Amino acid sequence: MPDYYIRTPDNADSRGPFDETKLLTLAEAGQIDPNTLYFDEDKEEWVPIALNEALKQQVFPETKKLELKIDGNGEASSAPTDDEPSGINVEQLLAAAEGDTDDTKHSKALKKSKDKAASIASAGIGLIMLAAALTFLIPHMEVLDANISSATYMSILNYPFLLVGIFDFLMAAFLFLAVTEVYSVIRVRAMVGLGFGLYLGWALGSPLLLGAWALGSAGMFSATLSNRYGTMVLSLAVGIAGNGYLAYLALNGDLSGFFEATTLNLIAE
Repeated sequence: MPDYYIRTPDNADSRGPFDETKLLTLAEAGQIDPNTLYFDEDKEEWVPIALNEALKQQVFPETKKLELKIDGNGEASSAPTDDEPSGINVEQLLAAAEGDTDDTKHSKALKKSKDKAASIASAGIGLIMLAAALTFLIPHMEVLDANISSATYMSILNYPFLLVGIFDFLMAAFLFLAVTEVYSVIRVRAMVGLGFGLYLGWALGSPLLLGAWALGSAGMFSATLSNRYGTMVLSLAVGIAGNGYLAYLALNGDLSGFFEATTLNLIAE
């Protein structure tokens, strides 16, 4: 028996899956009518139940009709011609009264998934940004130490990738404080970082570096948009793995000699 997803013509939110028995129960409860739409997998579109004669007969069977019959004694009697629908049982009525129907269970499960995703989003994206920050900050540690020692703090502006590292670190701090308003900024950062990382991996002839940068940026971007727990966990795992590997390369010195050597000479040292 196939399962159906349904929705009303004026609402884009769907419910289901329901088999024909459950659809019949909903019809008897007055929750759906022949104009209710169901998703036709063959046509790949929403179709009114009324246009599917077989389904309509299952969900909206004809009501009992009485026929006048004359028995052998000449007396009139009435007899039903069709079977009556089974109706809603006591368990279904109690479940509906407690808000524990199939529809509400689906809504509750969806809300629970969204709440769980929101509970880990900020801290998880913060870890992604912290790993990204370390990727840029670690190769500049000597530069930072020299500028701090000589109190020439403005000279930091000469190192664009150091500024990126500081920016990522600040974003991580905001996220650990649950400041979710920075999500839109992080999405822009992820797109720019993706383009740069793909170019860098291609220029250095390193598919591994290219892949790690792509994963880190994709996970960073996707996590700011995910509202389902499973999708959020996957996005965070991908982002942390990609940027974590880049931070590992930076810690091993594999990224040294490139970032810190790129200067703008905006401030005289």
